[in-house]
Amino acid sequence: MSKLVTTPPLVFLNAANSVQEVETHLHEPLLPKPGSRKKRIGLEVLNSLARLEILLTKEETLASAEQEVQNLRQQEYNTAEIDNMINMFLSSIPQLEEETVAVKKDVKAYITELGLAALFPKSAQRLVVTKVSLGKTDAQAHFVEMCAINQVAAISLQIQQDIKLPNHKYIAHQLALLYQCLNQVGGHFIKYKPRVEQHFDATKSLTNSSHEPRLNEEQKEWLSQLTADIVTEALFSGRPASTVSQPLADYLTLVGQVAPPKV
Repeated sequence: MSKLVTTPPLVFLNAANSVQEVETHLHEPLLPKPGSRKKRIGLEVLNSLARLEILLTKEETLASAEQEVQNLRQQEYNTAEIDNMINMFLSSIPQLEEETVAVKKDVKAYITELGLAALFPKSAQRLVVTKVSLGKTDAQAHFVEMCAINQVAAISLQIQQDIKLPNHKYIAHQLALLYQCLNQVGGHFIKYKPRVEQHFDATKSLTNSSHEPRLNEEQKEWLSQLTADIVTEALFSGRPASTVSQPLADYLTLVGQVAPPKV
């Protein structure tokens, strides 16, 4: 048998007298701006809950699938990731609470007060938060809306690039796709539908007229202006957050506010 196993240790460590864990500040700036720590911690909390929500959705999908060996392995890995996200959240939320309220509250009540329970209902239920309101204002609804707006903007930008090409064979197809996306996102984007309808037939006839069709200057100018207006509406309108996105906007406003100095 090895002497390493049989010989007594050189030093017996006493857990009661051991050095406490040293707090690190690796991700904090040398010259922090007022409120920057609160905002950083608030975004960490948001990130951990967003990832936890996705993992819990994946957990539901895996549970309803056929129980194969590979699926069981994925479930085990997913469960470990869920536990990791919960630990990250539970380590961040007290720091955020320290930055935002004077008197400590119960964690479950606090995340409900912040609106996080409504934003991430599956995560709230896993954290045993009572009275979770299920509706159309959770983070998933916000992401769906943002995805639709992003798709409208992306197609518009692509059309702006494609009208500079010598061949406009597929412009009509792109206009049809843009029209469908305007329908999907709805709201303030509906007003652009008549502008597409007004010129679609002429554009389609032109693009089907030859193997290498080319829009005339008037058509290119109209299409360029239409897509520019849509991109401006999507990215730079400055309009208040929609009903779907309002809870998330409220939370980001809260963590972005500069707290008064502590006395």
